[in-house]
Amino acid sequence: MKKTHMQQALAALLASSALCAAGAAQAQDAAAQAPVTETTATNPEQPVAEQAAEQDPNQLEAIVVTAQRRSEQLQDVPISITAVTAATLERAGVDDTQALSMVTPGLQLTNVRAAVVPFLRGVGTANITAGDEGATAIYVDGILNPVAAANVFALNNVERVEVLRGPQGTLFGRNAVGGLINIITRDPSPRFKGNVEIGYGNYETLFGNAYVTGPLADNVAADLAFYGYHQGEGWGHNHFLDRDQNRNREFAVRSKVKIDLTPDTTLTLAGDYALANSDIGSTRQPLPGAVSTGGLRAQGDIYDSYGDVPPKGRKEQYGGSIKLQHDFGGVDFQSSSAYRKYDVLSHLDSDGTSLQVFDVRDTTKVDTFQQEFLLTGSLGKLDFTTGLFYFYSLAKYDPIILRSTVIPTNNIRFDDQMETNSYAVFGQATYHLTDTTRITGGLRYTYDTRKVEGIITSLPGFPTPPGPGRVIGNTANLPESQTDRSFDEITWRGVIDQDIGENVLAFASISRGFKSGVFSLTAPTAPAVEPEILDAYEVGFKADLLNNTLRINASAFYYEYKNIQMATIGGQGTPILLNAAEGEFKGVDGEIVWIAPVSTGNLQFRGSFAYLDGEYSSYPGALFYDPLPQGGNRGYFGDATGNEAVQAPEFTSSLTVDYQLPLASGSTLGTNWTWSYNSGFWWDAQNRVEEPSFHLVNGEVSYTTPDEAWGVRLFVRNLFDEKRYLFKSIGVNGDTGAAHSPRTYGIAVSRKF
Repeated sequence: MKKTHMQQALAALLASSALCAAGAAQAQDAAAQAPVTETTATNPEQPVAEQAAEQDPNQLEAIVVTAQRRSEQLQDVPISITAVTAATLERAGVDDTQALSMVTPGLQLTNVRAAVVPFLRGVGTANITAGDEGATAIYVDGILNPVAAANVFALNNVERVEVLRGPQGTLFGRNAVGGLINIITRDPSPRFKGNVEIGYGNYETLFGNAYVTGPLADNVAADLAFYGYHQGEGWGHNHFLDRDQNRNREFAVRSKVKIDLTPDTTLTLAGDYALANSDIGSTRQPLPGAVSTGGLRAQGDIYDSYGDVPPKGRKEQYGGSIKLQHDFGGVDFQSSSAYRKYDVLSHLDSDGTSLQVFDVRDTTKVDTFQQEFLLTGSLGKLDFTTGLFYFYSLAKYDPIILRSTVIPTNNIRFDDQMETNSYAVFGQATYHLTDTTRITGGLRYTYDTRKVEGIITSLPGFPTPPGPGRVIGNTANLPESQTDRSFDEITWRGVIDQDIGENVLAFASISRGFKSGVFSLTAPTAPAVEPEILDAYEVGFKADLLNNTLRINASAFYYEYKNIQMATIGGQGTPILLNAAEGEFKGVDGEIVWIAPVSTGNLQFRGSFAYLDGEYSSYPGALFYDPLPQGGNRGYFGDATGNEAVQAPEFTSSLTVDYQLPLASGSTLGTNWTWSYNSGFWWDAQNRVEEPSFHLVNGEVSYTTPDEAWGVRLFVRNLFDEKRYLFKSIGVNGDTGAAHSPRTYGIAVSRKF
């Protein structure tokens, strides 16, 4: 951001503060009202409104997390965690999964086509091919979301979000090498209540959500949540097809039914459905200064394109889960069963020009099932958790079709699938050596099988052999040892944590993460890549100070990362997976929350920072691309040893200022501004294509009536209209990019009952 932009940001913050100060001058001696939060306090069965009433607004809120598969206070867990409640997310302008990085240190979220790709502390997999679950996991209510395209969704009906940094391979297991994002939705309440919000923004955007919960019968509570978003005008234009682009429309519904079968037994049924139509992330054109195959350059704004194919991303997903919990008296049993279905249709003009250099149409279908049995309890000074886990996935392209009039060898079709079976047994125990000292040890054994089947055939225009329908590749012609692989690994975790005085915790840990080997369905006849192994060493502390008004959490870490699975663009323009040899990642990250002493109202500051030094300590066979004068890139193998890791910014930070001011009438005036900074990063292991540094500012001003029944808020996202990219693609057809959103703003009105 330019200096003038920074001055504007400060001016905006001062103006908002002045607005609240003006209200303060008119305020009487009315007591400050406790903010209604959606967090789970020390009693998870207590209604949220009662929890909020007991919460002192001038002290840090108590947040219970489930990072160790049991309910614990955030500050008592020896793991680097960012836990953010629904109210904090909303006021900070974090309304979907892609915006979480604004309030989470070390989290990088980018888009590959219509899919979100998370990187934590530089660890992630920019691969969205069907069947590959990624190196940083996303869970919703304890259920793994294994399809990258399904992880772009609104954070409606959310109680809180927990982001766990570092390998979580003992208790969560499934490919949580870099960590995981755990999204926890609200549970039904035995009291009738609800809320509705509707809003309108620029680009002819209408959005809304509704939530209602209450009793169905004695010991039976249910809820129902709706979300809708309709963007009528795109924030870009396709000049070749003369139509809008970069437009999003989505609908989602979610419901839970909670049944107390006995005082000790609870059954929870959950179901959800979501449908989204969005070309955001799929509208590409050559990067500024780049030349596409065919000799064409970028035209217009970064939000525009001249593509000959209208990009499309249609994502439908639905699923259900059954959770049975029983208290055996000191030992809690939980069984979780879940089925999910994903159907994703994608059209992509990869080169983003009016020539048909490389057009992609694919239909991804994924069915998953997972079952987990969990036991948690305590035996004297020993707290334990143990369980069994099974995961099944059938992922297929049905089909992928590639077309080109410029490069005839791109005219091919893939029909393939991969079946995954994963089995795991795990356990973790914490022993209280003294009242202030604890040691924790955990083990997990994972055994995975992967089986790939696929056939590649030619389409009209393919040169050798000529004619459509000719078989180019077929897994049936390969030995079973190349198409049916198994992978296993023991992952572990060891921790010692120590209370240092009152409300201060220090900890040191060592852990191992494992990402299973996998086939690439965009190259089904290629061998599977080998599993990733990450050994992590970390020290940290958590402190609540100044009479519980100041929270400082920070960690330092060192990672040894082996067999890194790298996604790159192959000779036919499709993603392929390769193993980078080794990497080293080290850094420091943390968060600060301070409730400032003010005479009236509640003023809170939240800050985060992350310093990261990530590089490839050995990567002699990296795929490099150099631009050709006539257009496109020349691909070759080079040595990336010593280069910076992809999507690993050296420094990121954020600052949120939130002020809630009670007025004389009993109503509340609020203002919230969040600024975040990213120092920039590389998109490729060659370190040739860079994302420059950028600043983002989100803000809102809100008003709530005295009974808290009605509310209105004015909001703005990306206040200074920073231009940046969701994703940059580097391959033989050139360097292209998909733009991130420009400035958006609007108004929303809400009603609680």
